[in-house]
Amino acid sequence: MTSKPQLPQGFLTGVRIVDFSWKTVGPWATRMLTPYGAEVIHIEPPHRPDDHRFEFRPVYGDAAKNQIAFRDAPDSPAYYTTPNFSHLHAGKLAINLNTRHPEGMQLLEKLIATSDGLSENFSGGVLDSWGLGWDRLKEINPKLVYLSLSGYGHKGEWGSYRSYGPSAQASSGLTFSSGLPGKNPAGWGYSYMDVTGGWCGGLGMMMGLLRMKRTGEGVYVDYAVTEAAMAMLGPFFLDYQVNGRPTRRPDFPPGNRSIWPEVAPHNTYRCAGIDRQGQDWFVFIACETQEQWESLCAVMGKPELLSDPRFVTMADRRANQDVLDDIISTWTAPRRRYEIMTVLQQVGVIAVPIQNAEDRVEYDAQLRAREMYPVIAHPEVGEFEMERYPPRLSRTPADNTGRAPILKEHEEYVFGEILGIDSQEMNRLREGGVI
Repeated sequence: MTSKPQLPQGFLTGVRIVDFSWKTVGPWATRMLTPYGAEVIHIEPPHRPDDHRFEFRPVYGDAAKNQIAFRDAPDSPAYYTTPNFSHLHAGKLAINLNTRHPEGMQLLEKLIATSDGLSENFSGGVLDSWGLGWDRLKEINPKLVYLSLSGYGHKGEWGSYRSYGPSAQASSGLTFSSGLPGKNPAGWGYSYMDVTGGWCGGLGMMMGLLRMKRTGEGVYVDYAVTEAAMAMLGPFFLDYQVNGRPTRRPDFPPGNRSIWPEVAPHNTYRCAGIDRQGQDWFVFIACETQEQWESLCAVMGKPELLSDPRFVTMADRRANQDVLDDIISTWTAPRRRYEIMTVLQQVGVIAVPIQNAEDRVEYDAQLRAREMYPVIAHPEVGEFEMERYPPRLSRTPADNTGRAPILKEHEEYVFGEILGIDSQEMNRLREGGVI
């Protein structure tokens, strides 16, 4: 019988979560809990492992070197461990359980009875269709914290609608607020609300656990990802409520310039050098105060700009940004971006290099100083670096060395030690397609 997995010691040690999360938004919510000791049991159906186990190639190690052979070998445990799955499910446990089978539902209810929380990000009403609505969950476990992440929540005529990150961005107003004049709404590129929405959901779970600890009563957390997106649109809502003005994009392409508040200079500027892919390097520079502007002029060796009528006040600089950007670009062009950042930051001017993933991994000394990339050891893919969970608690620091589980890795522990099923019975359940 497999012994209890070695989980980190933290403020969530002893907390057990039944995790039905999938795709991205749900897994992020429970991923937040594992660095602090929570025992998160990720449940996958036997007939369909988690999509992210084999999506978003390339994979690690030898399998990455031979993709064709790898795809033809789905029985290999490594087949079910992609970088994306490793990222989203680090530190979790994994079992297969067929909830469509009556015995599978019986096992699930037993597991829920021994747990502190349950998390899922199905479309609205799915758990109710299983006979596991909130009223039933309370009967099984009166202290359960139930987190349901969905696009629109569980009330209203949209409650059963399907959604994912981009659709939450669209319906919340984020997509409409982004883009160039005369063009279609541009959206936010990568599936922003799948990640941000997941983090908000994880906070909801922790708030529910805190409430349960204080009162001894279970909590139902009905969380709509669209509503989390709306929280980032406060100025647009206020403008409509106070002035009656609908959401509008700027009348001219702002690029990296600042419209509200009006700040100049405020832009990205070409620097010396190119990256490995032949892309130009840039640095971001902004002067929010007169003191910063004076310091920038001193560093550039252009004190005459201070008395130039085009740049005397912030309003003057805003009105003449094209000329100002040309002057700054002439100064930055022959210089290296990190050199520019260092010299300007030393005199109090806001300046940072425009970094890509290669920069953050290879060259960002700040991230290295903060030990942002712990080494993860995985039995199938070897050792690799992965970014740590950012918040750092002084008394219970996050443990970021947990790896993603292999498919069905913790069946012996969950079904054997937690639910008390012996090996003979487990074999019968496997043969019957229950686990």
